[in-house]
Amino acid sequence: MRTVLFARIGWMRWYRGPRADDQKPIGGGSYNKAELGHEAFNFLPLNGEMLGYFQPRLRKGHESTIALERIQAGFTGDQLDGVLVLFVATNPESGGQRIVGWFRDATVYRRDQSSEALERNQFSYFVKTREEYAALVPESRRSFEIPSGKGAFGQANVCYALDDEGRPKKAGWIDEALNYVDSYALENIAQEPESEADQGIDQTVSIAIERGAGFQSNPEIRRVIEDYAMGKAKEHLEGLGYKPIDRHKTESYDFLCEVSGSELFVEVKGMQDDGSAISLTPKEVEHARKHKNSALFIMHSVKVTGDKRPAVSGGKQIFLHPWDISAGTLKPRGFVFTLGGAQRK
Repeated sequence: MRTVLFARIGWMRWYRGPRADDQKPIGGGSYNKAELGHEAFNFLPLNGEMLGYFQPRLRKGHESTIALERIQAGFTGDQLDGVLVLFVATNPESGGQRIVGWFRDATVYRRDQSSEALERNQFSYFVKTREEYAALVPESRRSFEIPSGKGAFGQANVCYALDDEGRPKKAGWIDEALNYVDSYALENIAQEPESEADQGIDQTVSIAIERGAGFQSNPEIRRVIEDYAMGKAKEHLEGLGYKPIDRHKTESYDFLCEVSGSELFVEVKGMQDDGSAISLTPKEVEHARKHKNSALFIMHSVKVTGDKRPAVSGGKQIFLHPWDISAGTLKPRGFVFTLGGAQRK
């Protein structure tokens, strides 16, 4: 049984302190409505470490503590090492509890620990890990949803994998979450903050490509188009007998297929335009260049009706198999400039 802890926090883009585009955590408890939640600094590197905070349930007259014995059965100490801590937050736009990041091989403390670090407002913390063991998912990639309510992640901001008797909970969603973390191979903005821009550039280019077809820069419309394209691609691949497995949440491609005993990696794109140009993130380009056994499915010229509850229909398909990315034209559409240490002082 792995030692794991789920912790609910407010929603932020960076968790590196207040900034113009990310002023404070949204949600995560009543405290965050008026004050700056301590989790605002969860992914701020400090001397090679990251210090994480979440607010355990407060009971009147009782100290707020973490039940370490519900992380490792029979544990009686005040700090537990080697824990996987998964941070969960509710998406303020579309709702749903999503995994936003995690600390591997973390130390979890029974009581909050004081910190004198001015960089994080001297806020206390409950968990600590080495900087290289932290992962933060870009906002646009936060698609893994954690169920709520009875038998899932309830109202408390802490969820344990063990019950009150120290026995493993019979909850399939916990295993699914662990599998997601173990297989995640997409951008990690805790280690490479500049990769957060990749998805922003991708969306900006997509909008530019489709603007002539009346595309609206509406995230809900983008989502339904992507879901529609994924569904059509799966239907097409199954019709070919390719046995598609959905990998879009953890990999830089969308479907893994089996063709004549060999692997095939399929990239899927959906759009309202005519499909003559698509946008790709750096990781998608890297993967397509590295793997010659790739295919590209494009669902283009789709029709969208409605804004708040958009519906998608129609469209035409293009399936390139094999897909040789060098056969087309790649044009750079954006650059990320990272300041050196001396320039930031």
